[in-house]
Amino acid sequence: MVELLVVIAIIGILVGLLLPAVQAAREAARRMSCSNNLKQLGLAMHMYHDTFRQMPTASELTDSSIERPASWIVKILPFMEQTAAYGQTRFAGNDFASRDGVNLNWETYDGLIVPTLNCPSSPLPNFRIDNTSSATRALGAPDQIQNQIANYVGVSGDYNERKSRWNGYLGMNDYNGVVVARDDNNLEVVKFASILDGTSNTLMIGEQSDFIRVQANNSADPNFYDQRAGNWHGGAWSGGGGAVHNNFEAYRLNIASTRVGINYSPTNRYLDPYGIGPYWYGRPGHHTIFTSTHGGGAQFAKADGSVEFITESIRFSILSLLSNREDREPINDSDL
Repeated sequence: MVELLVVIAIIGILVGLLLPAVQAAREAARRMSCSNNLKQLGLAMHMYHDTFRQMPTASELTDSSIERPASWIVKILPFMEQTAAYGQTRFAGNDFASRDGVNLNWETYDGLIVPTLNCPSSPLPNFRIDNTSSATRALGAPDQIQNQIANYVGVSGDYNERKSRWNGYLGMNDYNGVVVARDDNNLEVVKFASILDGTSNTLMIGEQSDFIRVQANNSADPNFYDQRAGNWHGGAWSGGGGAVHNNFEAYRLNIASTRVGINYSPTNRYLDPYGIGPYWYGRPGHHTIFTSTHGGGAQFAKADGSVEFITESIRFSILSLLSNREDREPINDSDL
């Protein structure tokens, strides 16, 4: 009996030692899968550039106040083995957010899940439920549809630098990154030749796979929020904006510029600083936070297609330089 108890105790100790190793191995596999997702997105961006001689834009000019354009994610779908969905997509006269105008593509994107867009380690939901407009319901759509939310966002630049434009209460739009909007403030498209700092020194797509931890000064317990740049009407498929020249609702979806560090924990969900959280009616600001569940940083795809884990302890000045495609400041490996 004593020998049996000793054996059971030894087995218990071994199991206790083994479980953390198993969990670590699983997380390593999930992190590798996340890295592979970013590589696939980076490759799709390169294939898009090879085809159209420019990077996909985050948003486009619209002709009507009830139109909202497609996101950059929609534009690279044919290079992500989603040719069928892209082939059925109609762009002109469409409201990808299904809010005020007609969503001509509701059947194509309702319930569509592209696995490459979600990190397997993320605790965040992979989709959101959006109400449809009356014009969309007139086409036979239900009252609500399911839109995917991506864990990866285009890097639109460095906050308040050259080519950044203030839109009053709508916030600051940054156009010095790789994935930027075309609107009344910026008609320029980004090409490889526009990335003056070199593609290996410029971030193109970043990770947003974890909740934002908000620790208020007068609260002992933090609150957690899903503040991804694509967590708004239309999800991954909407570029945001709307109205003629995107003046009325000049917000952008599925892109973010660097205003705070990786995994930054604010004390206020809205104003710490302005633009990193939902700044108007709950929609995401222009500078939502790059986050990751992998611990200690987040993964990014650079403009050359490579993927790198960047630690959250990186100097913010260096992170800003990496987000800006044309600051012309040298960056050494020791800075990363």
